[in-house]
Amino acid sequence: MNKKTLTILGPALVGLVVVLILLYSTRATDQGAELYAVHCQSCHMENGQGLRGVIPPVAKADYLSIHRAELACLIRYGAENPMVVNGKTYQQAMPGNEQLTETDIANVLNYVLKSWGNEEKPLSLQEVQNQLEACD
Repeated sequence: MNKKTLTILGPALVGLVVVLILLYSTRATDQGAELYAVHCQSCHMENGQGLRGVIPPVAKADYLSIHRAELACLIRYGAENPMVVNGKTYQQAMPGNEQLTETDIANVLNYVLKSWGNEEKPLSLQEVQNQLEACD
């Protein structure tokens, strides 16, 4: 390959990589939305607002940043204890989703972390795996 060919191919390869990254991130977001609809939406609602007074919201929920290191465990194993979200205590137990893979959990969490006004940093698959290994 000569220098002229590299000059032409360089930007094209960079463009291809960018397109592939965008396609993957869009697919992961779509998967996260689909997983949320199947496994979470019946309680937390389509708009992430939860059921007033019974099920906590995931939209603009301070719980997401305060308990970031526990989110994967919460999805997989659920919770029995009361939780405080945006200053309000919720007593309803949350069922776990043990059938979800680590990738599923990462996708649904990243969908929630970027939806309904949430602006949290996404979780990597490695972070999700580490969280699941550390579950109590």
